[in-house]
Amino acid sequence: MYQIVIVGAGPGGIALAAEARAYGVEPDQILILEKAHTHNWAIRQLYPEQKITTANYKGFEAKCEGLLCLSDMTKAQTLEFFDKIINDYKINIAYDAEVFGMERLNNPAGSYFRVKSSTGTFEAKTLAVAIGIFGRPNKPKDYSLPSSLRQRLLFDMTTVTIRGESVLVVGGGDTAAEYVQYLHLAGNQVTLSYRQMEFFRLSDSNRTTLMAMEEHAEVEILRGTNIKRIDDDHGRPLVIFNEAEIPSRLFERVIFALGGTTPTNFLRTLGIAFNDDGPMFDDAGATNVPGLFLLGDLVVGKKGGSIITAFNSAVHAMKRLRANGQAASI
Repeated sequence: MYQIVIVGAGPGGIALAAEARAYGVEPDQILILEKAHTHNWAIRQLYPEQKITTANYKGFEAKCEGLLCLSDMTKAQTLEFFDKIINDYKINIAYDAEVFGMERLNNPAGSYFRVKSSTGTFEAKTLAVAIGIFGRPNKPKDYSLPSSLRQRLLFDMTTVTIRGESVLVVGGGDTAAEYVQYLHLAGNQVTLSYRQMEFFRLSDSNRTTLMAMEEHAEVEILRGTNIKRIDDDHGRPLVIFNEAEIPSRLFERVIFALGGTTPTNFLRTLGIAFNDDGPMFDDAGATNVPGLFLLGDLVVGKKGGSIITAFNSAVHAMKRLRANGQAASI
């Protein structure tokens, strides 16, 4: 039986493992289960190569509270940072291990968790869930996407190389703005469709850059537009808008930057209590299920957090474990 099993090898999960190791937990007493074939799937899949991973992403104060900390880095430097942490602290990660069943059991010696995954069944005294909100990107709700256009309708920027194409980006947040910048630099003709007339969710730097790009005709912004449907026009997406004054447009790619959703069904299987805002937890990420903690984006909210807020969530969880004696044998 493990002391701690962690679901998710992102910043929060890796930080909790490192904090536990620094506190004295042996490597063979900690296990991270990661459904992807490598750590930090979201950073690898959703960040363009040129993107700077900012310590204070979305304005979150970059104040480290625990063992791990980082400054503004490139994507490659950030991944190298995590490679080093995993190696230095001898963190045990099982990759390609998708979790599909969890339960809390009791025996005379105390309660524990049994976690079933695609690579086996594991038991632990403490369970921490550190899956990100981008595990399931938001998809359009008002129209369906033709399956024949699967390679033309994308939800991230790394699955294919896009150069010299006409591309529609759908969304109005920082991710959408950063996609626009990246696509323009790669020589694409970029259009941005946003349902609002004003951008309310952009950081100051992204707002300034996007407005300058519009002024210099480097991006066309279709404000106040809503897609009615997308048709397959000889292998390319034909976008039909609800607004009569916006003619149908043919693009070579459509990229959706609509954010992510908390994987609600996954969390409900654990017996976690929910309210209107989502899963319920305290300031340490502890849930109503004893010994079960949430980390990272799951405790920040729908806007998501920074890598450092994920680090700090692991610090809070570890302090609670120590204070409650749940990590007494660590």
